[in-house]
Amino acid sequence: MARITNKTISEIEAEYSRWSEFLNGGIGIFAFSLGISCIGTPRPDITALLSLLFLLVFTAYGQRHFPQKLKALRKTELSGVDEVALLGIEKKYFGATAVFKNFPVYLIGWCFLGGVAIYGAFK
Repeated sequence: MARITNKTISEIEAEYSRWSEFLNGGIGIFAFSLGISCIGTPRPDITALLSLLFLLVFTAYGQRHFPQKLKALRKTELSGVDEVALLGIEKKYFGATAVFKNFPVYLIGWCFLGGVAIYGAFK
């Protein structure tokens, strides 16, 4: 049975930092840049839709950056304090408030590109 220790939490924090950097610095900026680029095309909605599909593939490929320690803990049988600790860790890093706080560039990039993609429907 796995135990969640301070060392485990430190490892998750380090991996989470890399995951956050990938989402904000990679995907978020890339999505925003794609949105800006799509605006300059004759059919921004179509190119933005294609860009969204490409970005989905890129994001799926980036799943290897997701905290591996957390992924392993999710698969193990935990009980008692460790189970509660895992729930707390997931809420701290992946709860709704945490996502808005820790991934703002990622969310803005996706929303902007999505907005460009659906803009044509409201013309």
